[in-house]
Amino acid sequence: MKRILIAMWMAGVLWAMAGPAAAAGETVQPCPILKVVITEFPAHRKLLMHPSPEVNYTMAGSADALFDPAKRKGIRVAVMWENRTGETLRDVTLRLEYQQAKTRALRTTELQLPEVSAEGRWTHFELRGGEYEDTVHIAAWRVSVLSGSRVLGSKHSVMWSTR
Repeated sequence: MKRILIAMWMAGVLWAMAGPAAAAGETVQPCPILKVVITEFPAHRKLLMHPSPEVNYTMAGSADALFDPAKRKGIRVAVMWENRTGETLRDVTLRLEYQQAKTRALRTTELQLPEVSAEGRWTHFELRGGEYEDTVHIAAWRVSVLSGSRVLGSKHSVMWSTR
């Protein structure tokens, strides 16, 4: 009886280590996106609804951002993702697709990364100037890690519809 309980316990530990993705039959992503943080910076600092340490760092990090409201306005999307392949990847593209809240138009922004080492990292998209004036608020988003045409990892908001 004791051996059966130990075997069941070990099977449970192994199943928990495999994770919910393996239990649901989903594929494990080689470069998963762990976290996406969207911060909107209005023209005036007092209009921020939820100031955070990142907001203080970004808005007060340089003198020209303090004195020029045009440089202060924008949307910053911080993406935390990880290369779990165990090897250095070359020619990786990080793609942000987002839907504007006002017009519901879809926009795409990409960052080319020539070389990615095997570790976690933060990557930042900044929507400023005319791009910010057109967008103002993001209603839905999807972030993808691509290598050529192969999708290595993807994450989307609840409001994103998969057409």
